[in-house]
Amino acid sequence: MVLLLAMPALVRAAAWDVESRTEAQADTIAAWSPGSGRALARRRLVQDLDLAGFEVVQGEDAGVSLQIRVDADFAMNDAELGALDDAARDRLQLLAARFHWFGLAAGRLDIEAGRITAQDAVEFWRFDGGRATVRPLPWLAVSAFGGLRVTGSSWLGSSAFAPDGTRESDRRRIAAGVPLCLLAPTAPGGCADATLDDPAPAWGGRIVVGRPGATGAGGEVEYRRTTRGGALLEDRLGAGARVRAGAFAADAAGELDLYVRRLSELRAGLRWAATPGLALAVEAIHSHPTFAAGSLWNLFDTAAAREARLRADLGGGSGTARAWASAGVKRYEATNWTRELFGDGGGWEPFAAVGGSLDLGPTRLAADASVRAGSEGTQGWLSAVARQAIGTWVGLEARATVARMVDRVAPKNSGTFPALALLVSGRLERRARIGLLLEDSAPRGERNDVRLFAFLAVGADWTSRMAR
Repeated sequence: MVLLLAMPALVRAAAWDVESRTEAQADTIAAWSPGSGRALARRRLVQDLDLAGFEVVQGEDAGVSLQIRVDADFAMNDAELGALDDAARDRLQLLAARFHWFGLAAGRLDIEAGRITAQDAVEFWRFDGGRATVRPLPWLAVSAFGGLRVTGSSWLGSSAFAPDGTRESDRRRIAAGVPLCLLAPTAPGGCADATLDDPAPAWGGRIVVGRPGATGAGGEVEYRRTTRGGALLEDRLGAGARVRAGAFAADAAGELDLYVRRLSELRAGLRWAATPGLALAVEAIHSHPTFAAGSLWNLFDTAAAREARLRADLGGGSGTARAWASAGVKRYEATNWTRELFGDGGGWEPFAAVGGSLDLGPTRLAADASVRAGSEGTQGWLSAVARQAIGTWVGLEARATVARMVDRVAPKNSGTFPALALLVSGRLERRARIGLLLEDSAPRGERNDVRLFAFLAVGADWTSRMAR
């Protein structure tokens, strides 16, 4: 990994591409309980650096990529720092650092090494290690991968793909005297997991059938197994398939959690391009989330949900006006907790949405509305967006949203909540942009949440070898 970080100074690529983005954020988040007088101040600066080098081996499809982020919150005080798990005023994160060489052995072998962002049939994940892909036949690719799963506690790690609220380490709780789960797994008030920040080896394989880039049929199957502290963390099998025939396109994907022996995700969709300006689609989804074996989220009671959707898109192509409409229904099963506490027996949730956009030269207008109902309440959303380009380098955007909530389980959450956002952006040159975003929303409580963001993005690309 250290070698990859030093790669830009050690290799001579045919071309480089560099992009830097800086975001400043200032806002104050009100406490959830009205009248508490408490608020969380945010004074945050986030900087991203993306670096890519191409053809590091002359004449070969070989390259390096590096993505680094610095995330600093200057408003966090010592009390907050000591009371929150995994808190830090500033953090350096290595999001990606990868070397690849594709097309070895007469185009039959691809290799990758470093911090790799991988995608299976239904999700993204990261690992530090290597991946090799062999193509014994033009329509068959077999991959094997292995390394350490990247989490927030990894070296320069990031928890970007973990559910919000996932603990990265229990060091603070252990120091505070919370008993270890190994010694007292049923301790009142919970226990602390000393292995949360231990290395998590992950390995697996993938088989892909279908020509790369082909529009016909194809599919893939992937297996992944992760352990931590000598115990199984996850054991998953995923698969996907796709086919295109004329104006019809179909795809499906699913994942089986072998650890809990449950189908965690399954979706299938069919799209028909009826005319150049009309497309119809239908989709069915089954979801019953599962988490890593040591995840805090496994303490929560979950149940399956099934959903069916229809969608129509009108317009597209070179037209200036577009419209879409969708509708569907969701069937959810009651959890044991909601059944005992509220007498919930599950139910149906119908939903519908409609929207459209209109392009008038430098002006773009868009609006959409959606509504969802169910046994626990209803919610409706209405939003409108207006964008205006001034010349070739200045852009203005205004967005307004109104949400209406009726919560039958917790009536105090019901109400009407408006929000407004204003964005001014400018292009300094081809790869340099600045922007200023102001947001104001009125959530449940006694005060508005006002947020201010400032953006700066700068990029450059150049050829480092003389043309022959």
